[in-house]
Amino acid sequence: PRKLSVTEIETLFRSPYDLYAKHVLRLSRLPPLGEELDARERGSMIHEVFGNFVQQGFDVTSPAALDQLIDLAESAFAGLDDISDRRDIWLRRFRRSAELFLAFERQRDPDIASRHAELKGSWELPVGEGFTLTGRADRIDVRHDGTLEIIDFKTGSVPTPKVMKAFEAPQLLLEAAMAKDGAFSDIPPAPSSALTYIKIGLGPKAFVESPFALADGFELPAAADAMSQRMQGHVVAFLMGDTHPLHARL
Repeated sequence: PRKLSVTEIETLFRSPYDLYAKHVLRLSRLPPLGEELDARERGSMIHEVFGNFVQQGFDVTSPAALDQLIDLAESAFAGLDDISDRRDIWLRRFRRSAELFLAFERQRDPDIASRHAELKGSWELPVGEGFTLTGRADRIDVRHDGTLEIIDFKTGSVPTPKVMKAFEAPQLLLEAAMAKDGAFSDIPPAPSSALTYIKIGLGPKAFVESPFALADGFELPAAADAMSQRMQGHVVAFLMGDTHPLHARL
């Protein structure tokens, strides 16, 4: 492939043969027969609701914000008639997630000039014969000082600091590099001053900011540049030629 998404770059680092299987052999895992919606799908739907809330321009400080989020959730869950009992439980739990989401947004609101959700980006790189990196950022917020905060809302686990420092969690750093180069059309090119993970849920870690852990001696811009160079090195080694077997974790 001559185009990958930022989420596929981790696969390129960890097991490049998986990309060969996907893009060249066209192999994909089939969903199990009779599979029902589970916590993962519920998390994805909640993720979508929070994105829609920002995309539609609702004000996080408005007294009506909670009701607006509930309305969006009811619309998102409307098609789950086959599991209506479970859906009603999910909606009741969503109210608490919505309250935590609004509390998170309101405490940081004085620093934020504008919020942008589900931003698509495309970055053309002069690597080999040419390579395109695409991405869909959960959130990119413009701060009043002109810098960006890039947020990844996780329905699963957050990468460990060890993984982040080892440059094995590439998504946020690559999105920072893309944003600095103007790859996201809805926002002007700007450096990032913060990369943040937020876990969606109801537990004690829900909506608690987890800043990206940088390797020793690295500031954020330098780490983003280093990740970009690492990615391009892997693209050249594995996708632009046949000199390297598709070793995992090279």
